[in-house]
Amino acid sequence: MCGIAGALVYEPKIARLNRLITAVNASVSRGEDSFGVVRWSPSSGFKCYRHMGQGKVGWLQSVGFPETDEPTFYIHTSRAEPTTEWRQEKGETDIPPFVGMGIAVAHNGIIANDKELVAEYMLSQISFIDTAIIPSLIQTIGVWKAVAAIRGGFALGIIDSQRSSLVLCRNFMPLSLAWEPGIVCFASEATFFSEADQPFRPYQIWDLPPYTGIELYSDGYSAPVAWEELQNRQGAGNEKRHPYPQLNWRTHG
Repeated sequence: MCGIAGALVYEPKIARLNRLITAVNASVSRGEDSFGVVRWSPSSGFKCYRHMGQGKVGWLQSVGFPETDEPTFYIHTSRAEPTTEWRQEKGETDIPPFVGMGIAVAHNGIIANDKELVAEYMLSQISFIDTAIIPSLIQTIGVWKAVAAIRGGFALGIIDSQRSSLVLCRNFMPLSLAWEPGIVCFASEATFFSEADQPFRPYQIWDLPPYTGIELYSDGYSAPVAWEELQNRQGAGNEKRHPYPQLNWRTHG
């Protein structure tokens, strides 16, 4: 079972990165095969940090801190290699999150029908790992239809650079979100977030309901979508958006 984490920093001037950093570092316990972080912002594009084996410190410095005046997206995977996908020899292209065609994907779980999807949609593959088909699948049929087409257990964090959005979805695999001013984080487990066990946390935690998806933008989020509605969702970025709470950190002088 892999560990995934990430964040949308939608107001970088007030956002704190504590939750993102601790969630990424905590996810290492869920996967020692490889460690990867992908960062995207409109001005800088995609930047990647990849390491074969257990994760190391310094990943944030490597991919870069948030831009000062625009949203910045992060997704991460600590991968535990399933027996069915084991290979003795692996390279950098086999380290998730996978990036292609303006899409980046972090995935916890197994895609049971990856070979069938490759054949049906003539998808390109850069790795034998099942997650690697998702960028090409999304580019071919759209993000929500792609999610609905996947079989198996999964939780996904998807950066769509064309729409400047972060899609989070899950079937029966867990996925938790944490909100505080200026930033929304996600992780495979709520316990990945620092101070998660404290009764008076300085942030809010929400568990994404099973078989739902949500899309986050710099100016708000679209309502969670139930699985049976995914096939009809257009995903054009014009869905009704709910604004994030207008709260700032208080300082005492």
